Amino acid sequence: MNTSTYHFNAQAAFLHIEAHLRHWSAEVEAKQFVVGISGGKDSAVVAALLARIFGAEHVLGVLLPNGMQSDIRDARGVVERLGIRSLEVNINPCFTALLNELSPRCNISEVCCINLPARLRMATLFAIAQCERNTFVINTSNLSEDIVGYATQFGDNAGCYAPIQSLTVTEVKALGDWLGLPAHIVHKTPADGLQQSSDEERLGFSYAELDRLIRLNAGSAEFRKKVQNLYRINRFKQDIVRMPHPLFPFPNFVASPQN
Repeated sequence: MNTSTYHFNAQAAFLHIEAHLRHWSAEVEAKQFVVGISGGKDSAVVAALLARIFGAEHVLGVLLPNGMQSDIRDARGVVERLGIRSLEVNINPCFTALLNELSPRCNISEVCCINLPARLRMATLFAIAQCERNTFVINTSNLSEDIVGYATQFGDNAGCYAPIQSLTVTEVKALGDWLGLPAHIVHKTPADGLQQSSDEERLGFSYAELDRLIRLNAGSAEFRKKVQNLYRINRFKQDIVRMPHPLFPFPNFVASPQN
């Protein structure tokens, strides 16, 4: 693929996502949707998609700070702008209590402290969803982060449906702009909020560079090899939990009628 042939059409992507979301929701009889709202682009775009497709009254945005969250105002601003219902649950008491229980029994690593909040957040989202019938947790992962392993297994990569998992970071931003979301949310520097450096600083390359490699096969052999290695060592996260890819046809799992 070369730069003269690839063009992302945000409206066309929206229509694909809408068609498959409606198809899936009808199959599972989904009536309400729960989304963890972080204050970043991915959760804002997913919440905006759901609100536009099903109506704001069918979407519950859940804010899940771990103690103090520096950009909590952005998360609150998203739910206010979209007009969706919201709930704020601070996971810090649970996080602290669990670490206190674990620390005498095992050596708590930095990786554990980074990933545990994401897993507690997902457990909280599912608990909230199960308080009402026909309510489903919607995943907010994107393709670029999944390829390089920037997702917590059974944390932010868990959910009942993944509407933007086939989209790169660049495409998610374009879709967010098309949906009319605030630029300071859509184009915010990606970071997990737990470490001083941004995602791109820790990766050693930008998402824009990664997305050009994904869509245009553009980049040096060394860069390609680095990304391939990241994908290889993190692929298990995707292999264990299969997610729908809304821009591609669903497999036909319809059983043959019994004679």
